Amino acid sequence: MRNNFKSETLKSMEKQDVKKSGKSIVIAGPCSAESPEQLLETANALKSSGSVNYYRAGLWKPRTSPDSFQGVGAEGLKWLKMVKQETGMKVATEVGCEKHVLEALKYDIDLLWIGARTVSNPFVVQEIAESLRGVDIPILVKNPLNPDLELWYGAIIRFMKQGIKDVGAIHRGFSIWGESVYRNPPLWKIPAALKERLPDIRIICDPSHIAGKRSLVPLVSRRALEEGAGGLMIEVHPDPSIAMSDAAQQLTPSAYCDLISELDLHNCNNGKREESSIDELSSEMDMVDELLVHTIANRMELSKQIARMETPGRSDDGQPQKLKKVLKKLLGLATEDGLRPDFIHRLFDEIQKESYHMNS
Repeated sequence: MRNNFKSETLKSMEKQDVKKSGKSIVIAGPCSAESPEQLLETANALKSSGSVNYYRAGLWKPRTSPDSFQGVGAEGLKWLKMVKQETGMKVATEVGCEKHVLEALKYDIDLLWIGARTVSNPFVVQEIAESLRGVDIPILVKNPLNPDLELWYGAIIRFMKQGIKDVGAIHRGFSIWGESVYRNPPLWKIPAALKERLPDIRIICDPSHIAGKRSLVPLVSRRALEEGAGGLMIEVHPDPSIAMSDAAQQLTPSAYCDLISELDLHNCNNGKREESSIDELSSEMDMVDELLVHTIANRMELSKQIARMETPGRSDDGQPQKLKKVLKKLLGLATEDGLRPDFIHRLFDEIQKESYHMNS
């Protein structure tokens, strides 16, 4: 399965051709394989759409809690092979270690992807890459959990250095501090920067993990294609309400078909970003506005709790100085983010006045 591979220079590796056409590719299927019946039902529904290049299903699930559903494991490989034989669809799954790779190859899995948690560990990525040396199979590398371009780029290069010709990337959003309308904010500049470094690589988008809820999947899908994504990975389940993982972000087959019918998947612009439509940007701004209101409401609630906990007769001599310190920090953040400090000063004053009014 392995062969000798003569190391190339980094520059020449970055110019490797990947197997792609002008048309976007679509990878779709349930977040997790739960039963043979569930896999086959979903596959038949997706096959009828005629839009799926690879049917996906997670078998090994790296969940945060050991009490969460960890996936069906290697048993699911038999189910995927059954789907492949009965529908003729190509199948794909995530691998998290060398053992997973070897088991998946035994069952003729057509595409493998490396998950965000795995990508965060260069030692494991290197082991997986070496186990695939000499294997002719497409490999997709998800971005790491944290917004680290170097870590993502480095993981991809590890596979290229093993002579794997068909290496691509999956943009699935990033974990950042604070609340967001998205489960994993997309931070579009990071995949764009990766494309600048690796202009020949295909970067597909995983709108399901970015959105975190099915209502946002269409918005993120359209935006991803406008940003130059070379395809989409979308989670689909016959009954998302009973899904054993990521229930909130999975589409029904019907919703998936409706979405695909609205998207232009025939012309992949190979990373050349088109101007986002006013409607799409306005929709995204509306969601940010809702988040802004929610954040201010949370701030007011915290102010109420503090007011209730204050001891009668307590001296507030230190409050003005504390507020000045907080305001100074906020004005510094405003400057860093390109906002006018006087605007933030006025906004903060109004919030303080409203807090005082609500607590008096």
